[in-house]
Amino acid sequence: MLNVFYAEILKLKRTQLLWLTLFGGMLPAVLSIFGQSKNLNWNELLINNSLFLNVMIAPLLLSLLAGFVVVREYGDNTINQLFVYPHHRVKILIGKMIIILFLSTAIFVLNYALTLAAGSIMSEQRLSEALFWKFTRANAWMLAFQALLIPVTMTVGIIGKSFIPPIVLGIVAVLINMMGMQGVEDHIAGHVTFVSYIPFGSMIVHLLDIMKANVPDDIYRIHALYPQAAVFLLFFLFNVFYYTKSEVHSGS
Repeated sequence: MLNVFYAEILKLKRTQLLWLTLFGGMLPAVLSIFGQSKNLNWNELLINNSLFLNVMIAPLLLSLLAGFVVVREYGDNTINQLFVYPHHRVKILIGKMIIILFLSTAIFVLNYALTLAAGSIMSEQRLSEALFWKFTRANAWMLAFQALLIPVTMTVGIIGKSFIPPIVLGIVAVLINMMGMQGVEDHIAGHVTFVSYIPFGSMIVHLLDIMKANVPDDIYRIHALYPQAAVFLLFFLFNVFYYTKSEVHSGS
């Protein structure tokens, strides 16, 4: 398994993927900082950063990362060689998932660290311990939920064999997130309830709930872990089946 992981790490060399990871971690922090006045408000800064990252940036970016990791094998015509490696195909699939998780974690950690560092430099007020742990918990939940969506982002790349399906999935995810945000802002309980059952959107409703951003309490919402975990299991099993049944000669 370590050899598989090391091989996937080597494939990242001389690619733009690491720069994309760096950009994805920095952009939400930069946007949040520019939106602040001279008297920086820690709560407002951390809320804006979480929304920029999880509503707008992460869905599209992580879909691109997952798409790149799996689609490149088809674009470079190395999928046949990959399938004849002396490793079980499930190990190869898991190795790719670990790489995507590694990059996703790097984005979240970099983003949070940059936001805290910038806030400490710009604000005369000290970040309270309660606020720090509140948003640390929110970011940890969002990373966990994003990790559960890795199989579905891989599936669209494996089936489509191009970068277009992952991009489309990312755009759809952003639209679902915006629907959830709009439902909360306009107090439309039906929108919030609907989105809470949909992967991607369910995690945004959960994020808003953690931040106490006026999420209606009088509607039935399931915990975001349930739809995310169901999607993870379903698409992971599909990817395992697809990889193990793929023909070497066609690479499909």
